[in-house]
Amino acid sequence: MKRLISILCIMSLLLFVPLAASAAGTFDEAALYKAAKKEGEVNIYSYSSRVFKFGKTFEKRYPGVKVNGFDIDSPEIVTKILAEQTARNYIADVIFLKDPSTVIHELYNRKYVSGYVPADLESLIPAKYKNPLLVHHASVDTFIYNTKKMKSPPIDSLWDLTRKEWKGRVIFPDPQKMSEFVEVLATVVLHSDEMAAEYQRVFGKPIKLSPGVKNAGYEWILRLLNNDLIILGSTNSVAKAVGLSSQENPPIGLTAFSRLRDKKKNPNLKFDVMYNVKPVMGVTTDVVVGIVNHAKHPNAAKLLIHWMMGDSKGGEGYAPYFVLGNFSVRTDVPPPKGSKNLSDLNLWKSNPEFVWDNGQKVLEFWVSHLK
Repeated sequence: MKRLISILCIMSLLLFVPLAASAAGTFDEAALYKAAKKEGEVNIYSYSSRVFKFGKTFEKRYPGVKVNGFDIDSPEIVTKILAEQTARNYIADVIFLKDPSTVIHELYNRKYVSGYVPADLESLIPAKYKNPLLVHHASVDTFIYNTKKMKSPPIDSLWDLTRKEWKGRVIFPDPQKMSEFVEVLATVVLHSDEMAAEYQRVFGKPIKLSPGVKNAGYEWILRLLNNDLIILGSTNSVAKAVGLSSQENPPIGLTAFSRLRDKKKNPNLKFDVMYNVKPVMGVTTDVVVGIVNHAKHPNAAKLLIHWMMGDSKGGEGYAPYFVLGNFSVRTDVPPPKGSKNLSDLNLWKSNPEFVWDNGQKVLEFWVSHLK
């Protein structure tokens, strides 16, 4: 997504030496570990607090290499890398974040970040998940409902959210704080033809756009906001607002599919995903990982990325993400117990190029119609 970022670093571009996507042949774990031990540590900026979980298991598996994890929101990670590259103050070795459109255009295309795919995983990861950056897992954002108050999903269409009975009872995370939800909104706009067809199916007549509204995707966003949409600061807040609601007519919300894992920690949370909503149940976005230009610990960075990708059972460093709602990009890793394959879910996939070209417009439309 286009953002007004004034930080430039011409010298970093000139000095940049790209890392190969992967070394040819077999992955030499022993040699890489030996080199990583000489470096002693690795710094990773992560959008997810689970960095501390896989960091601990990495340190146990590879004694002598310390993981310095920093839990930072995706937009801030981009800003910090740009600042570090400009100042030639190279701190981060690895970045792990959402919003691939911004990462590709602001960091990868400017050679501030490069891709790395461990050689032993090359044949196990489809090309679409290896270029230009390695995708760690596919993340899904979807709608949930309160299972204590509702015996079954209360809606079957995205357009139902705009009906009067759902006025003030629909919750979204704030796209101004969480860039992945700009991706979600932009993806709905991208599929405006399908949204128009769904409107006609639901209401039995062609959609009539509001003045100045370009298509059915934007119209859906507008009608949601006009229906007193509730906006919260995180996916966790949405899950709690829905799952802990004591209202007789509780709200429904858009949140990360992987929030289902929270129910194991808190049995009082009563919510589930609505799988049969049309035209789609949600949007899938990519979570990417890369090595930063001038990384001070490049071997430890490679070893850490290899650990993060896990094994064929979803274990090792991938274990914290082997949960409902996250989907490994490795073809040899089955979905977690109780989960369907990603390909079996009715989802739209976010398109990084479309998000880059249109994400800011979508966000501006959102902001301009906030009440």
